[in-house]
Amino acid sequence: MAALTLVAGGVLAGSPSTAAAQEETERQTAELIGQVVSASTGLPIEGARVILMGSGYGAITDVEGNFRVPQTWAGRDSIEVRFIGYEAGYTHIDLEPDQTTRVTLTLSSTVIRIADLTVEIRQTRRARNLEGFLERRERGFGTFFTPRDIINRNPRLPSDLLRGLPNVSVGRIEYGIAKVFLGDGARLNCPPALYLDGMYQAGMQFDDLPRDDLGAVEVYKREVETPMEFMRTGSTCGAIVVWTPSGAGFLDWAGDLPNPFE
Repeated sequence: MAALTLVAGGVLAGSPSTAAAQEETERQTAELIGQVVSASTGLPIEGARVILMGSGYGAITDVEGNFRVPQTWAGRDSIEVRFIGYEAGYTHIDLEPDQTTRVTLTLSSTVIRIADLTVEIRQTRRARNLEGFLERRERGFGTFFTPRDIINRNPRLPSDLLRGLPNVSVGRIEYGIAKVFLGDGARLNCPPALYLDGMYQAGMQFDDLPRDDLGAVEVYKREVETPMEFMRTGSTCGAIVVWTPSGAGFLDWAGDLPNPFE
């Protein structure tokens, strides 16, 4: 196992002993931001996957090696970092409630010889990349919002972007969040899976995201129209895929669109 060094700001504390008995809606949340760098060169690693094993939340590092998990459960968790050509790294972390924890994750330069598996992993990463946004839109399935679409609609909450769409139900705003359900007719009660910069966000609502995180959005209302890369075992409720302006390659991608911010 590769060495994984963690440097966190602030005093870290364990989660309360009663947290496991609380409902998810009552659990305290926290934010995690940081950077992944190479131990041998000190340079940032772009495209590394950072996953919080306990909550299932995660992110992908940008060109500067930076990542952000805007909302996860506070308390004790484990971080897994993966990148092609490096062994996976693991470490534990304590996240303070309602606080932002900064970390630096350092991966060793030990190379894994994975031969044919390299091709399969690269295909999966490319399929979930923002570059596939326009290609998926051309297939004619789903609803797509470019940066210009989002600016023109100017939603107060992320869910406001979806109000009025066929086969989409947006509930009342409670505690600053309106739940979103997808489906057809009587099945319009299905909670979609949420992806943030290609990473599945377990248990997270669309409105849990800050408004400024909406760079581009894909909405798949039914299982039949959801691309394979955004389908999960046992999920039949479609998906909402969000690409953030701070995600890897977003600015270059948006700059190639016709008048993206008019």
